[in-house]
Amino acid sequence: MRSHADALSSLLVPYGDDLGDEVDWAEAEAAYGVEFPSDYKEFVRRFGHGTVEGKICVMLPVATAEPATRRVAYLSDLVRAPSTYGREVRFGSHAYGSDHMLVWGETDSADVLAWVVLGPDPATWPVAVWARGDAAWVVHPCGMAEFLGKLLRGEFPECPISDTSLVGIPSPRFLHDREEERLAEHGVHPWDED
Repeated sequence: MRSHADALSSLLVPYGDDLGDEVDWAEAEAAYGVEFPSDYKEFVRRFGHGTVEGKICVMLPVATAEPATRRVAYLSDLVRAPSTYGREVRFGSHAYGSDHMLVWGETDSADVLAWVVLGPDPATWPVAVWARGDAAWVVHPCGMAEFLGKLLRGEFPECPISDTSLVGIPSPRFLHDREEERLAEHGVHPWDED
């Protein structure tokens, strides 16, 4: 059976040749106190830190206390006022606070993409989305790669993020941040071309 990471990899079109990141997962997991989901690790290996169509940024785990560094982080570490994103997110019969929300991505519409850290098995973590347009959390019972694949293929009954322009596009592009910086040095800004 094909994995969700494989399905997403066949859907995304690399923009440039500079893809993927090497992460010392043992060090990252020790710093964050959790094991990261396998589909996310595979995404990082294949694609890395960058954006889908300049609209969804997927971040890496970085062991730093520097708040300006874009990285995977617990929502409680990113937001000084948790009420900005509500006090809790409900999943099933339980409510989870910002210390259970591990942010792995964001959109250019100021949406937040996170895992709800339910326990030690990352395969059970659903994706929660704070859609700025709705000002509410919605939990999707799937992993990160499955979530992105369903979003890009237009398989959700309603678009889970504020920007609907990514839904069902035929060949979504992924651009690694290193490549985007290199292009910018040459005056090329790929997402401004569209």
